[in-house]
Amino acid sequence: MSHIFGRVVAVTALIVGPLSLIAGDIAQWMLQPAGPAPTATDAAVQFPDAWLAIGLLGVFGPIAWLAGIPAVAALAPARGRVVTGIGALLTGAGPAAGIGHVALFFGLYGALAQAGLDADATTAMEAAADRELLGNILLYAFLIGFSLGPIVLTVGLRIAGVVAVWVPIAAVVTAGANLFGGPIAGVVQLVALALAWVPLAVAVARSGAVGDATRRDTPTRRIPQEI
Repeated sequence: MSHIFGRVVAVTALIVGPLSLIAGDIAQWMLQPAGPAPTATDAAVQFPDAWLAIGLLGVFGPIAWLAGIPAVAALAPARGRVVTGIGALLTGAGPAAGIGHVALFFGLYGALAQAGLDADATTAMEAAADRELLGNILLYAFLIGFSLGPIVLTVGLRIAGVVAVWVPIAAVVTAGANLFGGPIAGVVQLVALALAWVPLAVAVARSGAVGDATRRDTPTRRIPQEI
């Protein structure tokens, strides 16, 4: 029962995590604050409820995502195990750093929206936030882990024969889309993200089913009885 529960948790995490990122990005695209040169503070002022909801999604979605990474790493017990393990560590480091970055980013601009500062003070705070070291370190750690981790992870799983060849390609496309701005690149990234992670969730679900079937089909070894 515990094995089944753990598998359900892992598969759910691998669905909820990427889905939270997709939903959060789409929601941010829909926030269009008024003004000649709107900033994140303007978005937090004009859409406070949506700003809080997106921030919470960006924090708790990756937390759920992390719960599924060990099950993915376990898909390669022999061949490809080292590459898969390295990829799992990098992949886990990305969302973990992203949790801190999102909390700082949305918390800071949410606080600025409620502070009631004048325009000059708000501009100075925004400029300081852009240069803030801890937030930038977490941002770059997220970008590196989120870009390289799934590539290494899926390459390892491909070596293990767990996923199709197009899954690492989807991971590469997801990372490459970060280099380009605009809605088209954003849509391509989200589609590639789904194409990379849905097969991993399916592989985790199928590995448990195969394991259960193996246990059912394996005959029980009997100890000869003395006559």
